[in-house]
Amino acid sequence: MSYEYDAAFYEAFEEEAEELEKLLPKGHKYFFTWKSIQESDHIEPIAGIISTRTQSKFPISWIDKINAVITRSTGYDHVSAYFRECGKSVDAAYLPEYAARAVAEQAMILWTSLLRILPLQLESMSTFHRDGLTGREIRGRNLSVLATGRIGRQIVDIAHGLGMNVTGFDISPDESLAAKYPGFKYASLEEALCNADVLVCALPLTDKTNRMLDRKMLGLVKKGAVFVNIARGEISPTEDLLELLEAGILSGIGLDVYDCEKDLASVLRGGASLESIPEERRKTVAATLKLMRDTRAILTPHNAFNTEESVHRKSLETSKNLDAYFRTGRFISPILS
Repeated sequence: MSYEYDAAFYEAFEEEAEELEKLLPKGHKYFFTWKSIQESDHIEPIAGIISTRTQSKFPISWIDKINAVITRSTGYDHVSAYFRECGKSVDAAYLPEYAARAVAEQAMILWTSLLRILPLQLESMSTFHRDGLTGREIRGRNLSVLATGRIGRQIVDIAHGLGMNVTGFDISPDESLAAKYPGFKYASLEEALCNADVLVCALPLTDKTNRMLDRKMLGLVKKGAVFVNIARGEISPTEDLLELLEAGILSGIGLDVYDCEKDLASVLRGGASLESIPEERRKTVAATLKLMRDTRAILTPHNAFNTEESVHRKSLETSKNLDAYFRTGRFISPILS
């Protein structure tokens, strides 16, 4: 099949596209757009190599028409799901290392802002009233981090530096963390939830973790706890989070990832109405829109990775993978389907 471009980059925001253009292998033709595949209305693939982030829906019909996929993300469950749906695969790569510190710092920004009721402080500035603005200090608070992989380890590092009491949960504990960070310990999921003033989800999305943190499980938290998810939205159903917030079990929610994220993005970008979302996902999107209006919640647009440093690292890793593929037909960081 002949293509107009050698590689097409979807969901490439302005700064990322500029960095990619600087670093990608020369002598090849590239296409860039901030839109997802479905928003671009591309019926046929315009390149043999397709690169996306996490919001694009790969058309089933493309599986026999493309040569390779690069997801510019650490998680690749969406690519694996596409291959399962098709019953076949193509060469594929992901970027395992580029954003761990950036995402961990975003988690810290969310939990510290929620402990100090920052959204309500900003709202109260117009009247300069301070009633109901009493927050909580960070030092000495109990933080539980769910999963201590690349991102989780960075969260432990930051929380330890802030003087927090840090507990981890992981199916494969890294015992070296206890030696590096005095006071750090592992606990069961239930113990990690029950003792947390701040709970941060850094879990990968798997069949086991999908909807793991539902209203029943998160209902175990200490009343008034703050919950932050910078991992995958499917792990913590939005309707359940809203219910726990309205019941006063959670005092604050910080999200950078969302259940039904593709649908949410299509509504917020103005290309779709809420009524156009299939009924089984509409309630989830509606719950997210309601959370956006609540001063006890801080929601960011899946942007935790987005620092100057991580955009450079991401573009460099993408370039190295593409260069290796052009030269050898193999990626440096392949997805093993």
